[in-house]
This record gives sequence, structure tokens and C-alpha cells, in this order.
Amino acid sequence: MDGIIEASGKTVYPIIFPVNYSSLGSINCYIYQNRNEYTLIDAGIKGEEFEQFFYQKLSDYRIEMKQIKRIILTHFHEDHTGLVNKLTKEYSIPIYASQIAITRLKCEGEYLQQKLTFYQELYKQYGVTDFAVERLTKMENTLRNKEKVMLQSAILQLEEGQQIGGLHVIAVPGHSPDSIGLLDKENGWLFAGDFLLASGMTNALIDHDEAGIIINPLMQYIESIEKVRHSSIQYVFAGHEAVFQNLDDVIEKSLSKTEYKLQKLVKKISEGHQTAQAIGEAIYGPRFAKHFIFIISEVIGLTLLAQERGIIERHWQEEQWIFQLKND
Repeated sequence: MDGIIEASGKTVYPIIFPVNYSSLGSINCYIYQNRNEYTLIDAGIKGEEFEQFFYQKLSDYRIEMKQIKRIILTHFHEDHTGLVNKLTKEYSIPIYASQIAITRLKCEGEYLQQKLTFYQELYKQYGVTDFAVERLTKMENTLRNKEKVMLQSAILQLEEGQQIGGLHVIAVPGHSPDSIGLLDKENGWLFAGDFLLASGMTNALIDHDEAGIIINPLMQYIESIEKVRHSSIQYVFAGHEAVFQNLDDVIEKSLSKTEYKLQKLVKKISEGHQTAQAIGEAIYGPRFAKHFIFIISEVIGLTLLAQERGIIERHWQEEQWIFQLKND
């Protein structure tokens, strides 16, 4: 769905940029008009092709950048922040995000070093450092050249429960620890970032808190789903894929998919696959190496969830974690 949606004096103008290099299908951002106020929600990816597409959509919608009062970022990932530096350099537009996002977007303090140290240790503990060389090298390069990747303008903090431009802020961590949703309660419109996708379960990516301690992303994801599960939401405007209306179906699909993957992981452990690499390769085969970042996040997240539920336990052996069914 790539059409304008209107109700109660408000309008959503979708900017759906199709991509063929990802299973996600599109990079989405939205202009939300609350009567005479315009808010840009997320800002796509860097690159001339997206930038041209973005401005063409504004032209199609007869919207000028000078009309946009603010930019709100649903989370810190680079496929949602691509045009921010360029737009804020050319136009005086305030940027808003959650506090956790601000730390990441501005590369504040020792964040980048903390991030690098966290993942170096994480991949070592799970015995997969050999697969992580490319990612760790990229983190090292980012640490050395943070001025090229950080957002340059000031970012204003959003907090859960806050209202801004007709939208209510809700914290929905899981895909990332800083993820927020923006809810138009009057119309039941939810701008969900990557928290909810039409196809179901999103990637719950392993991350750390402000103290550098690992976060259980799947537990956060399930809790966030429960937060919106019984809301009267009519439309979900997602960061990828299609705009959708069948929220209850998507939630059920997401939770069922999570449980299916959990049982599959437990089965592989019961068959004797005890390391993160062995589990990942048993489930995904050669795709484990090809899509390492996402699959290792899934494996680690599922083991944390299985431990939380008392299904499996882990032991330190030969300088890495190994897993087995509890009471085996």
C-alpha cells in the first residue's frame, strides 16, 4: 500500500522506497500531517537514489521541506537516519529520538568503544569470532571515524508517554533497545519503525544496555508486543514492507514464529548441537556464515529465552558457552 491515508483532519503520506538487495523489500518513512503540522518519521538511507526518490515523493504530495516541523527517529539504525545530516544542514529542523537512541546517534562518550568491546567479548564467549571479523573491523573503522557517521545536529529527547505533534510516544524495545512507536490514538495509527512488520517476527538484535550488559532482545520483543496487543490500532506504518491493518494476525504470527524457532533450537540442542555455531549451522546450514549477524543474534536470543524459561542451561567449557537441556 503506497497511498495517502486520511481521517479526522490528519493525513499520512507514505514514502515507500523499494529495494531488491534485501528480503525486507522496502525502506519506509512517513510524513504525518496533524492539521497544519507536518512531521517526518524516519529518514531513510544515505545515497543519491533514495534522496531523489524522497524529494520526488514530496513533490508528488505537494509538500515542501520548509513545511516539516520536526523529524522523529524510531531507532538508531542507519536505514532510518540516512538523510538526517543532509536535511538538517539545509533546513532548520529539530530532531527527536529516545535517550538510548541519542547516545548511539551522537556517538556520545565512550559508546563506540563500549560497543566494540561488548561485541568482541560476546563473539568470543559464544565461540564465533572467526565469523565476526568483518563486523568487528567495521566497528573499529567507525570508532576511528565517528565524525563521518554521527548525526551532527542536536537531538531532543523523547520519553514514553510524551505527546508530540498529535502522536503519543511508546517504548517498544526488542528489535533494538531504543525502539519507540508513535501512536495517533484518535485514529488508531501506529508508526512502528522495525518493531512490527507485515510478514511477522522482526529481527530481535543482540545489544547491550548503558552499562555494557547484554540485553535479552526476545524477552523485550515479547513484552513490547503485549503492550500493543489489545490496542485499537487500525493501521500500522512499518519501517519496511507494507503498511498493514491486521495487527492481531501479525502479532499471532510473530509469537507463533518465535515459539517455533525456540522449539527448533531446543530440538537441535537435544540432538547434541551444544555450541552457538553448531546450533546455528544445524538450523541454517551455509546461511549461518552468509547472514551471520542476524542468525547469531537469533541463536543467542533464543538461548537466553530458553534459559529464562528453565528449558536449557549453559556451561563454560573450552573458553566458550555450551548448551544442554536442563537436568540432562
